[in-house]
Amino acid sequence: MERLYVLILTAALLLAEGYAQIDLIQNVGAALQAARLANTLTKVLSPCSVRDAACKVTNVDVVLALDASGSIDDAEFTSAKDASKIIVETIDISHPILPGGTRVGALKFTRGVVREFELNEHTSLASVKTNIDSIQNGNGLTNIQLALETSQLMIEKDFVEENNELIWLLTDGQSTVGNPIPRATNIKKLGWTICVVAIGNNVNDAEINAIASPDCVFKFGDFAQYVKVATLALNRIQASRAA
Repeated sequence: MERLYVLILTAALLLAEGYAQIDLIQNVGAALQAARLANTLTKVLSPCSVRDAACKVTNVDVVLALDASGSIDDAEFTSAKDASKIIVETIDISHPILPGGTRVGALKFTRGVVREFELNEHTSLASVKTNIDSIQNGNGLTNIQLALETSQLMIEKDFVEENNELIWLLTDGQSTVGNPIPRATNIKKLGWTICVVAIGNNVNDAEINAIASPDCVFKFGDFAQYVKVATLALNRIQASRAA
């Protein structure tokens, strides 16, 4: 009997050690993803070298394009909004959202698109975050082509030539309506940046890589992982600013 207890205890310890190793691997992976996200955001927002004294740091126009198709449940969509708020907060650190400063607009897309708010509607971080919270989930197909077309229209409607333009697109699947690649190609030819956040295992890797600007694809296993990594990236940038 004593030997049985020893075997059970040993098995329990090995199991606990295994879980600890898994947690460690996951935490290291999240930290690496966060470092990449933070570095990419820094490069996208401030493309000039810090050694270039003549380089002017410009404001940024950001359109958040959120997939609200039928495969995303309400809890997942809430996580998508939470992560979007963290991304906006990260941008606000170096490029404050204010009148005459950085601007943020948002849309959600299914088969169609809803323009939730325009670039000039909200002029503070708090207001942008509040209105991201108010976006409701949708249902239906996934029309990334129309999401990109509408993002471009939103930027062109209130275009400021000196600003950097960023489309931050989130999706959990591949396009089921239209072909987004030609539109994405045209947008990138304008010198604008498209970043794609891809959630889950149903995305079309070839498609999202063709849509996104170089080194601007971020893949996560689920929405919770996206929130976790975005939070770590925000903390990383905040710490570097405080140092």
